[in-house]
Formats: sequence, C-alpha cells, structure tokens
Amino acid sequence: MMSLSMDMESKMAFREKLAWALLATTIGGYVVYWSAVRAITGDAGWDAPIWMLVPPLIGLCVLTTLLAIVGAGAAALSAPKESYAPADERDRDIARGASARAYSVVTIGLGAVIVLTFANLSLLQLVHALVSLLILSEGVRYASEAWSYRRGS
Repeated sequence: MMSLSMDMESKMAFREKLAWALLATTIGGYVVYWSAVRAITGDAGWDAPIWMLVPPLIGLCVLTTLLAIVGAGAAALSAPKESYAPADERDRDIARGASARAYSVVTIGLGAVIVLTFANLSLLQLVHALVSLLILSEGVRYASEAWSYRRGS
C-alpha cells in the first residue's frame, strides 16, 4: 500500500511536465545564446556592432522553439489522454499566479532598463539587458508553474 501511495505522489501531471520541460528549454536556450554571443563578439565584447547579435537572437528563437516542441511532445507522449484534457480551475489558477509573478519581474526589469538608459550604456548592452529580462521572466513563469504543481497548490 505504501509503494502505491509513493508511486502516485511521484507521478507528475502533464502540465507540470510541460512546465519543467519549458523551464529547461528556456535555461538551455539562454546558455547557448550567451555562448554564441561570446563566440561571435570575441574580444570586441560590449563594443561589438549590434548586427552581430542577429544570428544568436535568431538561433535563440529557433532553438527554444524546437526544444519546446520536443519537450511538449515528450510530455504529451507520457500522458496522451491528459494532454488533450482542457485546463481545469487549478491549472488556470496556477498559470494565472505564475504569469503575475513573471509580470512583476518584467515590470521591475523594465524600470531597471529605463534607469540603465541614462547610464550611457551601448545599444548592445541594452539589447542584452532586454533579452535577459525576457528570458528571466519566462524562467520565473515556468519555475513558478512547476513549483506550484509540485507543491500541490
């Protein structure tokens, strides 16, 4: 009886699996993005021309999209019936709370970026700050969703 109870507690809901997969995708995509930016700009660093960011940004979009598709597909394959079920009230509450936390990050971050514009930063630095802000807010949203499901909220 105890092992049955433990097995039931350890199984993740489809939307929790999806949140974990998207969190991993977001973090992985961001690491690849920064690695590509560092490789492309090299010694130029913050003084690199802004056009040098175009390939890593496109790569970030493509990579995270492909990884999200693979992650969502894997989550759906592990629970096919659940993946087609509409979101219930708990799912909507978790998503709403996670979005509110992510929005708070965006609001605070945009305030910081506005302040940074007066610090005579380069356009490249401001673009990096905005990309980082978007990635951070999405990471907060997915982590918050995953944590809420894990916590049982």
